[in-house]
Amino acid sequence: MNRNFRSFAASAVLAILFALPWLAARSAAETKFDEAGALALGHELAGNVVNNQPAPVWARMSQRMREAMGDSAKFSGLMSSICTMTGKLDSLLDESTSENNGAFGYRAQCKFEKQPQPWTLTISFDGEAHVVGLSVRPASANKAYASPHMDYVPKTRLRLPFKGEWTVAWGGRDIAQNYHAFTRDQRFALDLLMMRDGKTHTGDGKDLKEYFCYGQPILAPAAGTVVWVQDSLPDNHPGEMDKVHPTGNCVILDHGNSEYSLFAHMQPGSLRFKAGDRVREGEVIGLCGNSGNTSEPHLHYHLQDGPRFHDADGLPPRFFDLYVNGVHVDTAEVVQKQRISRDQ
Repeated sequence: MNRNFRSFAASAVLAILFALPWLAARSAAETKFDEAGALALGHELAGNVVNNQPAPVWARMSQRMREAMGDSAKFSGLMSSICTMTGKLDSLLDESTSENNGAFGYRAQCKFEKQPQPWTLTISFDGEAHVVGLSVRPASANKAYASPHMDYVPKTRLRLPFKGEWTVAWGGRDIAQNYHAFTRDQRFALDLLMMRDGKTHTGDGKDLKEYFCYGQPILAPAAGTVVWVQDSLPDNHPGEMDKVHPTGNCVILDHGNSEYSLFAHMQPGSLRFKAGDRVREGEVIGLCGNSGNTSEPHLHYHLQDGPRFHDADGLPPRFFDLYVNGVHVDTAEVVQKQRISRDQ
């Protein structure tokens, strides 16, 4: 997925569907593949997708989509996990289609028994009726979370948590810049990686060691006390993701004043501290890895007002004494596409 990370907001964006038990399936062969055909086929496949029937969906996937999924067994497992999370379909609220340059999209608004808010199911088709995209997400995922901390100024003086120049892959206050922004705890989260000549890796990117940020030391942005550590999860192969353990190997630092730094997707066995240890600003806390719900090596960082993952409000981090796109600034709240470093 290169820079288009789906980091550890696992409940937010799920690249699969489920199966809707609403109407009897209609054969796509009976319809011309235009918007009406896309509606018929989308309705049929969505029905497969909520009843946990992966085979018909897999049969319709393009070859590229199948390669992205890995194999039919992995696809089946992912569909099953989504059905477990959403529960049974309560009702179909709305469905529609759209067309763009010969490609078609099917969209359904659904209410599920285990989810308090509607979810949006989307299926994308190419002109030959192959499935080229699947997604299931809360309907509110298209809107940034209405944080009460938009004007918050952190009390902790933060430095960038790495050496060398890194690029902000996701970061900012709106959904276009930062897909994390729809969540409460990750409202101001950052995904950070290293790029050279527009690429994140050498070679074909199939080996973790080809990624420029893989194995890079991750530094404490300020002094703090370790309140939580996970260090035993394996790194994923590039392109694969561990949705069961979204943060992967992770450290949470308490800086005081109800400000906590969270670092995710670290290398297994690389973390230098345990819960209760005191860490100084600039100390190496571990190495950048590819564990958890991530498709390629990068660092996920965010500041929050509590010690527990998924049970805190995100806070907007401001970094001090840094370079942004080669220019020194005293302080900045960094955003997508910026090149940032501690030193030149």
